[in-house]
Amino acid sequence: SRPSEGHIRGRGERGEVSPAAALPLPANDVPISENKYTLITDEAVLQEWIDEARKIGHVCIDTETTSLTPAKAKLVGVSLSSTPGRAAYIPVGHITQQADLLGERSGANIQQLQIDKVVGLLKPLLEDKSVLKIAHNMKYDWQIFAKLGINTSPCDDTLLMSYVLDGASHKHSMDALSEHYFDHTPIAFKDVAGSGKSQVTFDHVDIEKALDYAAEDADITLRLYHVLKPRLVAEKMVAVYEMIERPLIPVIAQMELDGIKVDPAFLKGLSQDFSKRILDLEGEIYALAGTSFNIGSPKQIGDILFDQMGLQGGGKTKTGQYSTDVKALEELALQGHEIVQKILDWRGLSKLKSTYTDALQEQINPDTGRVHTSFSMVGTSTGRLASSDPNLQNIPIRTEDGRRIREAFIAKDGHHLLSVDYSQVELRLAAAIANVEALKNAFKDGVDIHKL
Repeated sequence: SRPSEGHIRGRGERGEVSPAAALPLPANDVPISENKYTLITDEAVLQEWIDEARKIGHVCIDTETTSLTPAKAKLVGVSLSSTPGRAAYIPVGHITQQADLLGERSGANIQQLQIDKVVGLLKPLLEDKSVLKIAHNMKYDWQIFAKLGINTSPCDDTLLMSYVLDGASHKHSMDALSEHYFDHTPIAFKDVAGSGKSQVTFDHVDIEKALDYAAEDADITLRLYHVLKPRLVAEKMVAVYEMIERPLIPVIAQMELDGIKVDPAFLKGLSQDFSKRILDLEGEIYALAGTSFNIGSPKQIGDILFDQMGLQGGGKTKTGQYSTDVKALEELALQGHEIVQKILDWRGLSKLKSTYTDALQEQINPDTGRVHTSFSMVGTSTGRLASSDPNLQNIPIRTEDGRRIREAFIAKDGHHLLSVDYSQVELRLAAAIANVEALKNAFKDGVDIHKL
């Protein structure tokens, strides 16, 4: 049985320590192989770690949850680290027993603190203005804590630090940075949760495996902080990080949590309309081809157009198949081949249906009735946000059907959606930086820049 203080694990050793006894050390002074990770299952021990964080003035935090989507995620555990080489894991949501093949419950109950107790103890620390909270991808952890009524502040984010410092020169994931700076490969998620069909959510992970995996995340992140924070000063990137990137963490995090309201009935109607038109197009394409075939198969399209119908201009790829990409088909359509234009129309409608009208209905969170995309702050080399799961930045607007999809996004009662964009922002910057009086005056006077 574990001691009431929790238990501590080094590489191959067990024992008891007082968390508040250690002093902060530079990241490279403690080899990763000599780390000591503690499982916290006692409120008194958790309070000692909180007191240590207050004494040192910073704490690295990391959350383990049931989903990568914050709006759906449930908290499973929290990791803390204020000193490189020492970290703790607080389990709060692990499944306490497993069922065997006969449905019988087996295994001893897992000892873990109640989530409301942990939240009550952590909230004052996470909201303490005198203690800096550090995380890798703080936006995610901020959201998880926000759902529990915690406003985590002030924050530092090693993911954003790396992005500001090195841009697109390398990846910025914790694993990639750990290998880059420390020549250490962290425990992989698949090693604790499985992979493929056998993968489980983190609440089903064995608590012994969870301890090493979760605590290591906090430990590595703290070590990265010690490496990256001084570089911001040395490389004169403090202003970019402090004034642009870091202040956006809670803003974008709240945007994701709020999500956007979508009209499922409108999307369903569009899907039905697209389905009917897709079927109509299939019939017309088959009639023009004189046979039925798989319109979704590039190979079969090439065989029909160039071998059977004898259309000219059919180039081949390295695999020996005819090229039937958009560019190739658009060139044929410009020559007046009706079947080619209908194939392009079929492809366009099929993509709109599968990627947007069908997929967006499935992406609506049943608890909120809204779609919650993820905005990556480090996903582009230009500094723009990158939307995913689902991608709300690539919804087509050039075609009438694409514009119809945008009508599915609606405001809640009593509110309006406002679309705002910069007016010639690049030219305005160029005019100011290059001090081009003609351009500067044109912008001041509201002159049409294109005509000018």
